Amino acid sequence: MGITLDGVRWDYLSEGGHLWLTALRTDQLQGVPIKASIRRCTFRLPEGIFVKDIRYTGLRSFFKIFSGGNACKEGKIALELRRRGVPVPVVLAFGTERRSGQLKRDLLVTKEVQNGKPLYDFVREEYPKLSFHSKDKLIRTFAAFIKQLHDAGAFHKDLHLGNVLIQRAEDNDRFVIVDVDRVRLKTGKLSQKERAENLGLLLSIFWTKSSLMERFRFLKHYGIYRQGIEKRNFINAIKHMALRNSHRIWKKRSRRCLSSNTGFVKERTDTFMIYRVRRPDVERALRLLLRDPDLLVERGKILKDGRTIKAARVELGGRYYFLKRYNRKGWYYQLKNVFRRSRAIRTWSASWGFRLRHLPVPEPLICLEERRFGLLKRSYILSEFIENAQSLGDAWRAIDESGKRRLNAKLAITLGYIHQFGGFHGDLKWNNILIQQESNGERIVLSDMDASKVFPRTKSGRALKDLRRFFRDMDKRCGDGNYKAFFVSSWRKWSGQSTKSY
Repeated sequence: MGITLDGVRWDYLSEGGHLWLTALRTDQLQGVPIKASIRRCTFRLPEGIFVKDIRYTGLRSFFKIFSGGNACKEGKIALELRRRGVPVPVVLAFGTERRSGQLKRDLLVTKEVQNGKPLYDFVREEYPKLSFHSKDKLIRTFAAFIKQLHDAGAFHKDLHLGNVLIQRAEDNDRFVIVDVDRVRLKTGKLSQKERAENLGLLLSIFWTKSSLMERFRFLKHYGIYRQGIEKRNFINAIKHMALRNSHRIWKKRSRRCLSSNTGFVKERTDTFMIYRVRRPDVERALRLLLRDPDLLVERGKILKDGRTIKAARVELGGRYYFLKRYNRKGWYYQLKNVFRRSRAIRTWSASWGFRLRHLPVPEPLICLEERRFGLLKRSYILSEFIENAQSLGDAWRAIDESGKRRLNAKLAITLGYIHQFGGFHGDLKWNNILIQQESNGERIVLSDMDASKVFPRTKSGRALKDLRRFFRDMDKRCGDGNYKAFFVSSWRKWSGQSTKSY
């Protein structure tokens, strides 16, 4: 694919940009598309140069006469940031193409950041393998970089991991900020309120990818904790901003499980509306499942058989899955569900709300719903099967006092995170909490998500309602009230709740 420079008038041309244009033999540039849409395209040219081409039509083209194009705006901001000492890609040129006075497109040409890798990819792929010392050094360097950005008067309205590049080096890592068209520049340093808002935006991205101690070290290296205990309100403001932004992002992304996109598929057959994960293994499982899901349930190992649902461990293509069928319960049940989503779809959506928050639930893979003339018939959910797992009750009986104290602490942390992130399970009896033994200890997984919901935040009353069922089983199995007292103390710390009545 390519891009043309025909009709472009350059508003800024650096010495390097002039040399690059002089060396060109044609106005048609051939490159590899990095991002491509109707309005915006970014290409990487073979000589290590990026060209961003933004197009304008209709009223958008008219209004850009007054406000200017986004590519040129980004170029000007990048030049100013570099002047203020903030690492950004080298700007070679930016310019516009106009017709009858109206802006039709503008271009930004920058040099590639050598060995630069998006911080999002680095955190996901390489960061977990680093030693504690290397992680601490990286956090220190990144905190200094963000502080430098704020001290330079730059407020990035879209500060996420994909807009920061990392250049690895043995002596010191270096960070570069990209996509700066949404940076707002001030003449002086950012205020405390602006810093809290921007740090909250940044930490909301890290919230499920970092530990509490890593976030603490980041803020410490940023310089907050050295300014005295009076900064506690500032830290609480950052936390509030981070959670608010996280919930907004999670809510937007959770809707993706109900449509077709890069991660999910929504499709229809003659019988079912299908929602599934977009993966080859899930597609193969779907083909086998659609042959006769009822027969598959009956032939599987029955794990639950009630009036509302029937669930079994089933085998598809040599792999075990958990298949749950939601039974039809008569005309009233069908009429009641005409104007609302089925229980299967509500569970599918809530489960992915939990998964996006990195909360421990089995991965839902396929959701099937059958309707005739709007009346709900059969519905199913196929999920991963948690191997080598016991219910919390069985696991509790099998471990000694030391193991019980360790598991109790882990349960408090896990349920605390769930309630902090707005999760509500709705049926926290111990049989619905699975304990899976792994090489590094126990893994806690919540099952039976039929009553689960996700809220912008979990209020104390709602969290208390969720824990009452959990405490009922705890009281039966733990005569010693110390377990409950320790659980409540730890849970408060990790959930951020202040509920005192249990």
